[in-house]
Amino acid sequence: MISNPRLLFYSCIAKGTVILAEFSSKDEPEIEALALRCIQNIPPHHSMISHTVRKRTYASIIDGLFTYFAVLDEAVTKPESLWLFSCLKTAMEDVISDGSALENPTQLCLQSKLDPVFVEIVGSGNNNKDLEIKKPSLDSSKERALKPLLAKPLMVLKKNKKRVQTEMDVGGGGGGVISSRGLPRNGLIHDHHHRQKAKQIWKKHVWVVLMFDVCICVVLFGIWLWVCQGLQCIQG
Repeated sequence: MISNPRLLFYSCIAKGTVILAEFSSKDEPEIEALALRCIQNIPPHHSMISHTVRKRTYASIIDGLFTYFAVLDEAVTKPESLWLFSCLKTAMEDVISDGSALENPTQLCLQSKLDPVFVEIVGSGNNNKDLEIKKPSLDSSKERALKPLLAKPLMVLKKNKKRVQTEMDVGGGGGGVISSRGLPRNGLIHDHHHRQKAKQIWKKHVWVVLMFDVCICVVLFGIWLWVCQGLQCIQG
């Protein structure tokens, strides 16, 4: 769990660029717009992105159709942030298990269903009863129905454990540049997958060049043997 919930500034679940449900701190009035720009600019073919700039970590996990995004203080540890994403994924699996396809989702269409989840996440490590969030309060029936979530390991984390650990380490390194609109530049996002792919392509090109050189040498040697009629040039 997150030991200090005030270190969580924003969290949401999105399908594409449509925010299905979100939590935002009452002290961050403009963070929803910033979060939406981050989600809209997530590079394709990524399963996890984490970048820390100006003491804030912007992290997201893309799992199937859904994106789980959060803005946290850099003091939040890796186990705490992974616990947050696991809770969101577990809650989302419970919501869509009722047969809702979400083929044409609308903005905040799952807010009422996921409000208890955000309250549970924010309240799990909080001893201050005065903590407020910018969402409608739960009625008594929802409060009675609220149960602690058991964080289940994310499929993407199980399959890409080493990759996740590498990207989280790089993302947590601090330092960086923010564009004029406040969005971390994509060039600063570590892209281990693309580097590996470029390395494989480079190796393939090297092999092609070597094979081409070998073929040229064989042809030239054959021409030399034909001109000299075998080894007669050497014998002469």
